[in-house]
Amino acid sequence: MIDDYIRAAMTQNQIPGLSVAVVQSGEAVLVKGYGLANVEHSVLATEHTVYEIASVGKTFTATAIMMLVEEGIISLEDAIANYLDYLPIMWQNVRIQHILSHQSGIPSYTDAPNYWEITHLNLSKSEILALVTHLPLKFQSGEFSAYDNTGYYLLGLLLEEVTGQSYGDLLRDRIFAPLGMNATVMNNPSDIVPHRAAGYRLPNSKLVNKPYYSPSVTYSAGGQLSSVEDMVKWEQALCGATLLKQSTLDKMWTPHFPNQGDDWEKLGYVAGLGWWVFNYGDRRVVGHNGSILGFASNITRFIDDKITVILLCNLDKISRPDAIAKKIAEYYCPVLTKLVLQPPLESVGE
Repeated sequence: MIDDYIRAAMTQNQIPGLSVAVVQSGEAVLVKGYGLANVEHSVLATEHTVYEIASVGKTFTATAIMMLVEEGIISLEDAIANYLDYLPIMWQNVRIQHILSHQSGIPSYTDAPNYWEITHLNLSKSEILALVTHLPLKFQSGEFSAYDNTGYYLLGLLLEEVTGQSYGDLLRDRIFAPLGMNATVMNNPSDIVPHRAAGYRLPNSKLVNKPYYSPSVTYSAGGQLSSVEDMVKWEQALCGATLLKQSTLDKMWTPHFPNQGDDWEKLGYVAGLGWWVFNYGDRRVVGHNGSILGFASNITRFIDDKITVILLCNLDKISRPDAIAKKIAEYYCPVLTKLVLQPPLESVGE
């Protein structure tokens, strides 16, 4: 029984609240909440519960970029510096495609030594970028792959520069409103958000409320709120190619190999464009994890098996949300039990 497995996984990981969606051939076959969205007030988690989705939101940023590519407004081959004139000279040759596939070599601001000292501060975008703009590239763009939040932060700035809209308004107008994703918005902790889940941490195995985490440090690298009910609409748009052409989606879900490195064989995954592509032989599997103070999330799409699992929960540092997603998928598509789980996504966080 799927409910029994989910509750056992929650107990094992000490997850207070978890909302799950399973979409098979474009139809929602499970959309449900388990446990508590708010422990202090004993509020049940449901399909309407709204969570911080962290880096799963990078798939929205990538989609907005690819919309502009389809419209001929920008090109994947364009240098990011063509649109943002304040970048350091060392970053001038980084292309949009390098950023989408985490091959930019730009240092991730979330790796800055003082990052955790500033996450409670409401900083300007230039202050966030100043954490790393004095640094050289970690490697020549395209040579290797390394997870990079800074690049996705820059893509948000590029979208604003090109469209003249704020990043949040752009996503609302181009993605969320057309799909009826009315609960999906940019996170602002001061806003009153219906069904908002409380976020929790587990220091020393004791559940505590998460500390304040400023939305200025997430932005287009993963600053959205959403519910599994809304994420089903997102998945159905991907299934139906309603926002992007199928050929564009296929390009996003194809491995984009760096010139060097053996990530495909050693790690079992490599980036596409805005998505991670997993090495399950000839089976196409893509997904994304999200992790932020108080929350964890995952979307895994077993494309050839026409099944997608979406998990949103209000506890951070979950070991392998993608593993839980695969196990849930196996209940609906037993052939997936034959696939050996790939190693974990490394540092695919904020």
